[in-house]
Amino acid sequence: MKFFSKKHAPADDTEPFVTLMRVAQEDAEIRRQLIGILSLDEFNRTSLLNSQIEEMRLAGAPQELIIAVACLLKEDVAQKALAFLTSCP
Repeated sequence: MKFFSKKHAPADDTEPFVTLMRVAQEDAEIRRQLIGILSLDEFNRTSLLNSQIEEMRLAGAPQELIIAVACLLKEDVAQKALAFLTSCP
C-alpha cells in the first residue's frame, strides 16, 4: 500500500502523521495494528517503534512514513492517537 506521494513533500512532521492517521482510519488492519502498538506501556511501545523504524530505514521506506511513525514515540502523541483510533467506527 502506498501511503505517501513523493510529489508532495511534507512541510513538517505533522503532515505525514495526519496522513498516517487518515490511512489508519480507513484501513481496519492498519488501525488494529496501531491500536495494538499504542496500547503497550511506554517502554515497550518505544522499544517496538524504535525497532520498526530502524527496519523501515534499512528497507528503504519513504521518509514521510518514518517521520509519521516516529511521532508515535512521544507519549502525548501516542495517547491522543490511541484515543482517536479507538473512536473510529
